[in-house]
Amino acid sequence: MFFSGRDKKTNGHAAGRRRQGRDPVSLISAGLSVTGDLVSPGDLQIDGFVEGNIRCQSLTIGPSASVTGNIIAEDVLIRGVLSGGVEARSVTLGKTAQVTGDILHETIAIEAGAVLDGRLTGRNRALGAVMDALPQPDGQVRKEIPAQEHQPELSQDIRGQAG
Repeated sequence: MFFSGRDKKTNGHAAGRRRQGRDPVSLISAGLSVTGDLVSPGDLQIDGFVEGNIRCQSLTIGPSASVTGNIIAEDVLIRGVLSGGVEARSVTLGKTAQVTGDILHETIAIEAGAVLDGRLTGRNRALGAVMDALPQPDGQVRKEIPAQEHQPELSQDIRGQAG
């Protein structure tokens, strides 16, 4: 009477099943402070405080978050405070972002109200080669970087408020 024989489902997926074969997002919740480097093969969301370098597939820094350290990721969304550099294929600075540090990117979006005190360096194929040559979480290196790919294609100094 209280239990039925049917399977419980959540949002159309069997309970406990991962969505589309992807790992679940790792979360540093508000109020949590972490000191040390973070390495994840998947997605990471930070709503608390991190002091250390971060390497992951996709990173979201929430509006209440503060990060001090360098970031290497495929995709980065910053809505909070970051003191450190970013190397990513795609970077988005939300309207509440406050970034002090340089950003190396393939694509970037900056919403009105975001504050950036640093330098933007746009790279196309060169960034892919640099990121491929960085050690992976398992310690392996995908490939070596050809010397000519170290040169930036586009560089801008940005000081102050975007918008």
